[in-house]
Amino acid sequence: MKKDIKKDTLIRVAIIIGIVLVLNIISAKYFTRIDLSKNKSFTLSQVSKDLVSGLNDKIVIKAFVSDNLPAPYNNVRRSLADLLGDYKTYSKGNLIFEFYNPTGEGDTTLEKEANKYGVPAVSLQNIEKDKAGYVKAYIGLVYLYQGRQEVTQFFQPNDNMEYEITGKIKKVSTEDRIKIGILQGHGEYDITKMQTIYKILNETYKVVNINADKNEQIPEDVRELIVMAPNQALKENEKFIIDQYIMKGGNVAWLINKIGPNVQQNMIIGQQIETNLDDMLISYGIKINDDLIRDLNCAQILQPTEMEGFSVPIDNQFFPVITRIDNEIPAFNNLPSVVLPYVSSIELNAVQGKDVVAKPLLTSSDKSGRDEGFFILNFERFKGLPQRALDTLFGLKGQVVGATYKGRYKSFYAGKTPPEDTSKEAMKLNFKPLNESVKESKMIAIGDGDFAWEQNRPPRENLVFFLDMIEYLADDMGLSQIRNKDASESKIELISDSTKKVFKYFNLIIPPLLIILVGLYRWNKRKIKRKTLMSN
Repeated sequence: MKKDIKKDTLIRVAIIIGIVLVLNIISAKYFTRIDLSKNKSFTLSQVSKDLVSGLNDKIVIKAFVSDNLPAPYNNVRRSLADLLGDYKTYSKGNLIFEFYNPTGEGDTTLEKEANKYGVPAVSLQNIEKDKAGYVKAYIGLVYLYQGRQEVTQFFQPNDNMEYEITGKIKKVSTEDRIKIGILQGHGEYDITKMQTIYKILNETYKVVNINADKNEQIPEDVRELIVMAPNQALKENEKFIIDQYIMKGGNVAWLINKIGPNVQQNMIIGQQIETNLDDMLISYGIKINDDLIRDLNCAQILQPTEMEGFSVPIDNQFFPVITRIDNEIPAFNNLPSVVLPYVSSIELNAVQGKDVVAKPLLTSSDKSGRDEGFFILNFERFKGLPQRALDTLFGLKGQVVGATYKGRYKSFYAGKTPPEDTSKEAMKLNFKPLNESVKESKMIAIGDGDFAWEQNRPPRENLVFFLDMIEYLADDMGLSQIRNKDASESKIELISDSTKKVFKYFNLIIPPLLIILVGLYRWNKRKIKRKTLMSN
């Protein structure tokens, strides 16, 4: 009997070992992975797969990563190895990666090679035996493709590694970069001072400044034009140059401030900003209203207190937190929110009768309101108000503050004499004006031009949204899908008091009631069982 049990046990162990071996052989031959995270954070994006599978030549990635890195860098090497392995799997044999340990065994040859490629040594804090010290380390990648070279100098443990690697592969394997135009000359923001955005854009695009004067056309190879927060009126000849760019199929982002804050003594007054763009925008079907949206679902700002150097966070209802984003557009997928300070609403019905489709991109919450006419922007005016007053002031639902437009546009200057720059430096108009679009193009309009200005310290999501917008208008969706994997969880919108009460009493009543019902059921079941036993 004991021999049979021992024999059965050995057979079962042998079967289990055999199953494990077969599964290992199958998994090695047929690559697959199950990713249960919401944003598929641990799965290579389709964009990355398509990029490496479409390589026309071999790309070599040299990984200069030191062994035995201290926490929290100790898992970086493994993460990079796993990720590069995924890239290799989908590259059809065109991606080769090699790992090197420059700080191993006292050999300085690899250190010199890393430095030659532009990967610097870094000092990482290391705590060992309750003593703090520093170790010399390398955590960088070099990308070599057809005689061109790119480098990632350093990785932090929480970096979006796929975004960085795919961006570098795309840059090194692409000879001609898409041009992005930034309108200048009317008080617009200088994008070179937006350090984070400018650095990321320069990795993939060629950013050029555009001056719409001197009767010079905007180059046709400029894929899109960004009009960001002009605070001076555009001349008619400048508007005409932009109009003709659109007629040729150019894409434009209109990031327009209609009302700006003006501090007077202890009061913040809203002041209208005149750009001279309203008439031309309305002709395209874009109408940005002369109002300001307030929202109870808002961001907080720091307000100084009577104690010197001490501030407290306080709600600013003129800084709406927009959580209703058109995530059906792939470029904006997974983006949780955007904060829009002093934003104006947009009327979508202005496209009626035009060959243009307008869709809401950014919409405020159902606890919104609108300031018009005379603007008092002191948010303290809402403090201490009774609920009935707040319901009245914030009783509007879903105000559109950003929209996408797609279609063919009629020229604002059709049937008119083309306005010219008559200055001495200007050249004569040397092109025939177009009266309508030669092809379909896209526009985005947002009633706020300040949301991505980095000197205002906007939330990270604002910068992500700006970059997503660039890629959407450039028809270059891809990196946005990877970048948005790293976005934070969606912010919770405000809910009504009645809904709060429903959840409150549900949580108070239902769980105890369920426990009582289960207890009664089990008690009744035991009672019946006892009676059955006694009767037998």
